Amino acid sequence: MATAGLKYPSLVDRKLESITTTDRLGFTSTPTSAAFSQLNGFPAFLETGQVWTPAEFADKTRFVVNLTAEDKQELDEALEEFKSLCLDGNLVDRTNFLLHQLERTLEAIAEDIHNGKGFCILRGLEADRYCLEDGMIVFLGIQSYVAERRMRQDEVGNMLVHVTADPSNERLSKHVRHSTGSIPFHTDPDADVLGFQTRDVAASGGKCVLASGHSIYNELVRTRPDIISTLAAPDWPFALPYFHQRPILFHHNDRVIFCFTRLALVGNEFYPRPTSIPSITPRQREALDIVNSIAEKNRLEITLQPGDIYFVNNLALLHRRDEFVDDEEHKRHLVRTHLRNENLGWDIPDELKRFWEEALDEDREESWHIEPMPESFFPLKLGSH
Repeated sequence: MATAGLKYPSLVDRKLESITTTDRLGFTSTPTSAAFSQLNGFPAFLETGQVWTPAEFADKTRFVVNLTAEDKQELDEALEEFKSLCLDGNLVDRTNFLLHQLERTLEAIAEDIHNGKGFCILRGLEADRYCLEDGMIVFLGIQSYVAERRMRQDEVGNMLVHVTADPSNERLSKHVRHSTGSIPFHTDPDADVLGFQTRDVAASGGKCVLASGHSIYNELVRTRPDIISTLAAPDWPFALPYFHQRPILFHHNDRVIFCFTRLALVGNEFYPRPTSIPSITPRQREALDIVNSIAEKNRLEITLQPGDIYFVNNLALLHRRDEFVDDEEHKRHLVRTHLRNENLGWDIPDELKRFWEEALDEDREESWHIEPMPESFFPLKLGSH
C-alpha cells in the first residue's frame, strides 16, 4: 500500500524519552497561589498535543510526510478523473477527488493538526509536475481530506492569497504579505487551519517559523501570570478588518486560543492606524512584546522546498516569516488558503464567530486567482487540458 512505508510516528504518543513532561510544559515548579489568583479562570497549565519545544523536532520525519511513488500515482489518477467531469476547479472535494490509499495518511494528518502537534509538511510533489491549474486542483483536493471548508480571506472574497514579494510600488512592498522583511509572530485573523502551496523559495532566507501558543501560555503562567489577564481582556482595539474590540487570548470549551495580528493593533508607516480609534496601551504593548519574545525563544525554523504542501493549526500555533532575498531564478512564492474541518475543528469563541461566519458564508462572492496578477482567474473549465 502507498502508506505502508510512510514515516509519520507518534501521532498520539508524542513524548520523547530525552525531554521530560516538565520541560515540555515549561514548569520547573508548581505555580504559586499568587499566580493562580491572576489567571481569572484560565488553566494553571496546559498539557496538550500542541505543547512542544523545538528540540522535539530535530528529527524532521516527525513533521514531514514523504509521498511515495504510489501516492503520487494515485494523485495523478485522481486529477485525471476529476478533469474528466469537466467541473470548475474550485468544486474539487473528497467525493470527486478520490484517494483510496492516501486518504488514511491525510486523515491522520488532519487529526494531528487539530489534536497533535499542529503542523505538517507533505513533501514529494515536484513544483513542475503540473501546470498551474492542475497543481491547484491537486492542492485543493489534498486539502479536502485535511480540512474541507475553504474560507474567504478578505472582504472581496479572495480564496487564494499569494504570499510573494511585490516591488511594483513602495506602499505595496511594505505590506507584510508582499514585503521581504521579517515579520513578528502572529496568527491569521479568521481561520482554523492554514494551508500553503510552495511554488518557489527565496534565493536566501524566508524560513517559516513556528512557536507553540500553548508552550507560550505555560511560560506566561510560570513567569508573568498577570499578562494573561491583559491578553484576555476585551478591550484590545483592532483596526482591521474594521474597528472592533476583543481579547487576543481565549479560554473556550477547554481550549486555549490565540488570535491576533500586530498590524491590526499598531499599524506601520505605510498602513498607519486611524487617529479616530484608540491606540493600544503601554500595558498592551508590553504584553505583545512579551508574547513575541517567548515565541522567539521557542522558535522552530522550517525550510520549505518547492512543491511542499504545508498545514498549520492557526488557533494553537503562532507563525512568522524570516526576511529573505529573491533573485532572477528563485522568488519566494507561497499560495495560502484558510480552512476549517467541521468534524475536528475547534469551537470558536463568541467574540470571533461573526468573522468565521462571514468567511464561511456560501452566499458571498468568491474570487479565485491562481496567479498574483488579476488576469488569471480560478475557477476554470478544465476539460480541454
